[in-house]
Amino acid sequence: MPLQFAFTENNGSVSEHLLFEGREYQIGRDASADVVIAHPQVSRSHVVLRTTKHADNDHLWQLSDTSSTGCFSLGVPVKHITLDKPRVLQLGPISCQFTPVALNNVVKLDSQREWRKQQLKQYQTQLQRCHNSTALINLARECLIQSLGCERASLILFDKLNNYQLGVGFEDWMQGDDFTGSRTIINQCMQTNAVRAIGNIVCDNSLNKQHSIINHGIQAAICVPVCIEEKPVGVLYADSILGRRYFTQTDIEFATSLANMISLRLLFHTIEHKLSLIS
Repeated sequence: MPLQFAFTENNGSVSEHLLFEGREYQIGRDASADVVIAHPQVSRSHVVLRTTKHADNDHLWQLSDTSSTGCFSLGVPVKHITLDKPRVLQLGPISCQFTPVALNNVVKLDSQREWRKQQLKQYQTQLQRCHNSTALINLARECLIQSLGCERASLILFDKLNNYQLGVGFEDWMQGDDFTGSRTIINQCMQTNAVRAIGNIVCDNSLNKQHSIINHGIQAAICVPVCIEEKPVGVLYADSILGRRYFTQTDIEFATSLANMISLRLLFHTIEHKLSLIS
């Protein structure tokens, strides 16, 4: 049966791959690997996956460790393991999920992906039809909540001193000193000018001890920079306080496209303002 392989990328999103029996797969840091994990502590060829025929004519997946930093199951090093049930293994420091998938569920997964693509296209069409900034930002906020399954979302802009200016909704959780989102994640996003997406903050040692995370019970969050002329001026932020979320590369691309549309709208207004000053 096929094997679903998933791991968390540097930006926090989950990268998913569906592997099919009948061929060998190499997973590692090398650009020529079948699945690339770009982490310095992952070996160029870290593990090899292949299938062997079973007595009932089914195929079982076998994993072989070919690395210098090791493969671990529950902290115990393994050189060879049969993936006959869902397992979480550490490839060096990277936690990876291996899940055998029945053929009928492969069709289900493909259907879910196609539905997701259609949903994203529909949102993008609506966004392109927005003729004013307020409508665009409100729709972006609605898309983040409905599409990513987060309970709260906002556009957060900053002034020249990097103080928070909360742009949309004016809900209780967004207000000044009462802001209950994760300032840590927002600041990381602004400083690196890169997406941050954490589906399970409890397991992230760089975040789970932060006061804003603990005090406000944030379980998952995604943050995308909004830029004018490549300089971050704010973020699209969404989080969940009710449970973990599963942010995929598709989610990241969608949230980034929302941020890019808002960035273009803000740039347009900036140019308009400059022209009004000249005239």
